[in-house]
Amino acid sequence: MQDDTEERNSGRDSSKLSDQCKNISVSEIMSRDPVSFREDDTIEGIIKVMLEYPYHIYPVVDKRRNLVGTIDPGNVLEFLFFERIPRNNHTHLMAVRSLSETAENLMVDHPLTVDEKTDLCDVADLMMKHHLERICVVNGQKLQGVVSKLDLIKKIFSLRSN
Repeated sequence: MQDDTEERNSGRDSSKLSDQCKNISVSEIMSRDPVSFREDDTIEGIIKVMLEYPYHIYPVVDKRRNLVGTIDPGNVLEFLFFERIPRNNHTHLMAVRSLSETAENLMVDHPLTVDEKTDLCDVADLMMKHHLERICVVNGQKLQGVVSKLDLIKKIFSLRSN
């Protein structure tokens, strides 16, 4: 009988958390001024930064700090080992990336983003749906920050504790 009560309380706690996270915008928990790359950064510079700051994704910005793409370690690995990928698995994009050693050609264009006013529930839904560790936060096209699953977990855990 105690198990039933715990399940019902857990459901109420979950509902309460959902209500709370709908009232908190991602801008309250995001990391501002994230490690990012410029379009003309070289592969050598990118790798050095990745080794110093090991994240799952890195924003790529233009001169006006507009988000133009993202790079992840998988993009770099494909570049470094392009010749080892079976030819029948080559894509046009992979071929183009293998010809250039700048962030602009390594990056994934049009990454999934959220506006800085997006609530935490919507951010969590996107992360779970698309299996993302981090999402870039924008205001229009301007990069404002990055939010990670751990940022969300930390905030939700603090709400649960209160």
